[in-house]
Amino acid sequence: MIADCGYILAAILLITGIKQMGKASSARQGNLISAIGMGIAIGVTLYTYPVPHPFWLSLTVLMGALLGFILSIKVQMTAMPELVALFNGFGGLASWAIGIVEGLKLMRPLPAEYFASRRTTIQLIYQFINNQLSWSQAPYSPALYFEQIAIVLAVIIGGITFTGSLIAYGKLSRKLPSTSITFPGQRAVDIILLIGLIAGSYRWLGPRSLTYAYGDTMAPFIGVIIWCLVAGILWTLHIGGGDMPVIISLLNSLSGLAACAAGLISLNKVLIVAGCLVGTSGLILTVIMCKAMNRSILKVLLGGFKTTATKAQLSSHKTPKELSIEDAYYPIEAARTIGIVPGYGLAVSQAQHALKDFAQKLMDRGTEVFFAIHPVAGRMPGHMNVLLAEANVDYDQLIELEAANERFPNTDVVIVVGANDVVNSDAVDNPNSPLYGMPILEVAKAKTVLVLKRGSGSGYSGLENALFTKDSVRMIYGDAKKTLTKLNALFKV
Repeated sequence: MIADCGYILAAILLITGIKQMGKASSARQGNLISAIGMGIAIGVTLYTYPVPHPFWLSLTVLMGALLGFILSIKVQMTAMPELVALFNGFGGLASWAIGIVEGLKLMRPLPAEYFASRRTTIQLIYQFINNQLSWSQAPYSPALYFEQIAIVLAVIIGGITFTGSLIAYGKLSRKLPSTSITFPGQRAVDIILLIGLIAGSYRWLGPRSLTYAYGDTMAPFIGVIIWCLVAGILWTLHIGGGDMPVIISLLNSLSGLAACAAGLISLNKVLIVAGCLVGTSGLILTVIMCKAMNRSILKVLLGGFKTTATKAQLSSHKTPKELSIEDAYYPIEAARTIGIVPGYGLAVSQAQHALKDFAQKLMDRGTEVFFAIHPVAGRMPGHMNVLLAEANVDYDQLIELEAANERFPNTDVVIVVGANDVVNSDAVDNPNSPLYGMPILEVAKAKTVLVLKRGSGSGYSGLENALFTKDSVRMIYGDAKKTLTKLNALFKV
């Protein structure tokens, strides 16, 4: 009774916390409430299930809490996407380990009556549905069938999430190439991996007899354990950097589904609730990300953007026009309306506070300022929202994609800070571009566009940006923080 009440309280706190994370003003409080809920869930679990060595388990919990506290202080906003990828991976690793332990438990010697039939799970379910077989006639209990299925799901989803998240971490931290990594026969290998996972799972869920409880069932189970790790690596390697926000969201969803499967194995109510919340919200967010990129989830999983030059790029010899900081002062000073488009370069240079000060000085002069946010700007969903919230930018100043595009034609100056792919005009103008059809922030419709960029390189997807060579666009090269600081010094209220 006490445990059930504790789990219900923990579930309520988790749901409340996630709800409050929907707004920047209450996100910090929502995070704290969710943490309290998870703490209660851990405490109730330790109380309900006595362990032989409580000291060592408590020490492990404290070490994990200490590590999380240190990471929350030390990790910069630049590294937040890869940290999220690691968190997803560790969640998958935990579910994968639970599935393995519980699966090995099931392969202990069982009473002979459990193995009176060699019928497969599918055959048994069909016979149950058609009233040809009662539960009492099953070779072993239906609860055991259900547990087997939950174990397989926890192992497969958890393993793929773990290794896939490690590859995503490598790409986001630049320890691995951010572009799509492919090899000859890749599609065939992907299909073989998928078939292997299905076949191994079916074999483990299939007929069991006392003579091969340790033999024929152990081999496919171990195969599934290893196969899912390899699948996570290879299926993530060939996904390009431009699709990484979608993959981070999808891996987040998978970590939740793996946790839900682990909860079904252990019959832990709060783990089931938390896993369902994370899994469904991550899946919804993945769909939103795909819509924002005009790409289906299948296309994302099958491979990233092709980064070869398009015909339009090969035929164009235009050079972006550079502008000094001093000369940029004049169009900004004369502007009545200014739009700001943040991107990953803002996070790299840690320029969010300088940008906030600059925008505030413009508003003090009577200039209307708004921030245009693209759903996949940065390296993870909501990256720019989090970055600007850290600098205490008013949430009401953040404008979403559609509303921003409606405002650009009446905007005097748009300042692009470190964004690239989300403002690439090829998505609108060039049918041969891999980006074509992707909804972008159409900043080219503004009267003047100033792009703050570290250098003349391509974006994270590896594609050149046709926007930079347009007549109304000027480039201001250099570190965004230094550029904004110098611009800020030129303005006096």
